Amino acid sequence: MLHDDRAALRSEAAARLGAGGFLAPDEEAAELLAAAGGDGARLEALVARRLTGEPLAWITGSTTFCGLRVLVDPGVYVPRPHTEALALRAAERLPADGAAVDVCSGSGAIAAVLRARRPQARVIAADIDERSVDCARRNGVDAVQGDLLAAVPAALRGVVDVITAVVPYVPAHELRYLQRDTFTFESTLAYDGGRDGARLLRRLVRESTRFVRPGGVLLLELGGDQAQVLAPVLAAAGYGTPRVLADEDGDVRGVEARR
Repeated sequence: MLHDDRAALRSEAAARLGAGGFLAPDEEAAELLAAAGGDGARLEALVARRLTGEPLAWITGSTTFCGLRVLVDPGVYVPRPHTEALALRAAERLPADGAAVDVCSGSGAIAAVLRARRPQARVIAADIDERSVDCARRNGVDAVQGDLLAAVPAALRGVVDVITAVVPYVPAHELRYLQRDTFTFESTLAYDGGRDGARLLRRLVRESTRFVRPGGVLLLELGGDQAQVLAPVLAAAGYGTPRVLADEDGDVRGVEARR
């Protein structure tokens, strides 16, 4: 009987989410039901929050990233599925006893993946937002607060094998095209990359030269024509020709550049 009650609650929640335009209503209903502990009144409150557009991970308190459960506090950027490929590639490039820095780390999801796959490596996460740093630490990540690489320990200068980053890279004029309700809950801080979206990408490339060792790599998430925009900046900073990373649909998702 209890199983039937839970199934009915999930079905009703999924119907409401589907009617609200959510693309994976059954999966989301299952997560919300679990977060509610099977309590109907609690589930009703959680579904109501989701229908306002509040990020699912903020409501449930976590998300799954590269198979890991990652805690996500309210106000912290939620890691996206398309970033998983960047994290996995970074893990491949990171030596077992190497060093990595994840910039604009948010919840520390990428850094957590690197720690899980390279437990003997030194992995540092950096973010300008205090809430994000606290959240990353709750995910077991060594996190520091500062603008880009400003707070990374000086001892890592010239010895870092991999720097990863999901900096804000949406061109300012395209912010209005983002998913509905985005800025009802989230700040433009996590998205606004300036006029062409590459303002922080350029800064990071230049600043990275203090930390990335010869032969080390820079893995940056970006989109559109930003790989082309960034190519001369990478070359001027001593990086080789960047490898463009695309998803299964052929959309540009990032670049990998070796120093």
